[in-house]
Amino acid sequence: MTVETSLERQIYLNDFGVDVKLSNKTIKGIFDNPHNPLSVGGEIQFSVQESYVLVETSDVTDVAHGTTLTIGDDSYVVTDVQPDGTGMTNLMLEAQ
Repeated sequence: MTVETSLERQIYLNDFGVDVKLSNKTIKGIFDNPHNPLSVGGEIQFSVQESYVLVETSDVTDVAHGTTLTIGDDSYVVTDVQPDGTGMTNLMLEAQ
């Protein structure tokens, strides 16, 4: 069960989001591109960049693995679609 309404999610995305350009529309999303440390054992430390954008689920019903989108001047391919059950979806991205 969600706490906020679609209108409240849109206000949040408009206040804190960036433009996410899909082939046929532009939506708002919260973009993050953190470096996450990986430990595979041994003494060598490294990290990977894991890009994702949080969007309203109703905006991405036609988005699937392999969909291309643009954020700013950068292009990404969707590698995973992760709806959270609250009306929001994380799109995991790979830079192109």
